Amino acid sequence: MSIGNVFDISVRAMSAYQQAIDVTSNNISNASNPDYARQKVQFATVTAENGRGAGVTISDVQRIKDDLLGVQIRNYQSKSSDANKRSQVLSQIESIISEPSDNGLSSYMTQFFNSWDQLSSQPNSTPLRLDVIQKAQSVSDRFTQILNGMNDIQTTLQTEALNDVATINSYLKDINGLNQRVSESEMRGIKANELKDQRDALIGKLSQMVNVSVQNNPNGSVSVNVGGLFGSDLNTYNQFEMKIVNGQMRLVAQDDSASIAMLNSGALYAVSDLYSNKISQYKSSIENLETVFVNKINEVHMGGNTLVQGANSKTGIPFFGELDVNGNIINSIANGQLQINPQILNNPANIAASDAANNDGNGNNANKIARLLDSKLLELNNQNLLDNYSTILNSIGLEKVSNDNTIQSSEAILLKLGNQETSTSGVSLDEEMANVLKFQRSYDAASKMVKIADQMIQTILQMV
Repeated sequence: MSIGNVFDISVRAMSAYQQAIDVTSNNISNASNPDYARQKVQFATVTAENGRGAGVTISDVQRIKDDLLGVQIRNYQSKSSDANKRSQVLSQIESIISEPSDNGLSSYMTQFFNSWDQLSSQPNSTPLRLDVIQKAQSVSDRFTQILNGMNDIQTTLQTEALNDVATINSYLKDINGLNQRVSESEMRGIKANELKDQRDALIGKLSQMVNVSVQNNPNGSVSVNVGGLFGSDLNTYNQFEMKIVNGQMRLVAQDDSASIAMLNSGALYAVSDLYSNKISQYKSSIENLETVFVNKINEVHMGGNTLVQGANSKTGIPFFGELDVNGNIINSIANGQLQINPQILNNPANIAASDAANNDGNGNNANKIARLLDSKLLELNNQNLLDNYSTILNSIGLEKVSNDNTIQSSEAILLKLGNQETSTSGVSLDEEMANVLKFQRSYDAASKMVKIADQMIQTILQMV
């Protein structure tokens, strides 16, 4: 081997190990960066024309990333984010319902029927009649608070959905931009590992909001789908919008509202499902309970008699609402609020506590209304009022528990997957420091070879 070849091999080695030290230094500096994937230098032997070894070069700077592991992490991130959002909203609903407590609807309903029970023993008592009215107003206020609270949550969810869609659109645009930069770099033979890390971080954030699928392309770009619809690739990106169709929140493409994303996980899916289905079901159940409550009380009350006023008692007066010209009850519920009959509000004597005409001392009708609390009603699937209300509360509670369990299981799985990813893609400082020493010694050895070659040349020159 000529002295010139020794120079070439040594200089080539110094360059290769300098680059290797640079890569290792980059790994060390990003050891605490959760979005960084470790890079590994791949060395290759340079072969001369005569077939002999001509030194070493860097053939590739490999980005250590397990794509299958990445898919699993995205899937569980999406599930965990979905469950977290549901649990958060369900907690807000539980706070609005405020059960069990002295301020809960069940307590107010019990107090209301107890007031009728007390009135049945003293049907002539004006204070007890006023107490019935006051307790009815408390039940009305509580129904209104619950329904208005759920309406407020739906309004908030609608605003959140609009903000989430704007964020999704921003992510898809940025992914398209990174795709272009990655492809351009790799076409010029320049590794774009850091750009890929940034792109993966965006896809991870996107997966927390909606279910996504990702396909790797030969040119270094990726194609991202959102809920089965095209999202972003090298050439372009899609933009979405949120629409309310027949009370259902739907994520659709801006340029084609008939293209609906089929969401099944992620925070936005939780928001849309809660808005469109869960909260609507809870409201419907509460409204049905309220309607049955009003109708049953009116049914019994209209069969009773008021106190004698003038010469006779009156009958056929509803407790909630009022009668129109055709004798139909109207305005018993307005915007979720129970409307006590103005005739009763203005004159408590019109409360029909008696089941016999012109018999003020009779409290049998008040007793019938009091017994409604324990009556199994066909309209409530043979449940009484409180049991039906408990069924509604149980459905909310079970949903909350189910999502809390999903959070725990998803986080446990994500922890294991995260540990696996760290062992694969994470930076080990001990390993990197060992590489630094190894590459440094190799660099030092190559530099010594340059000195030796120089000394050989100097010796030859001195001999001339």
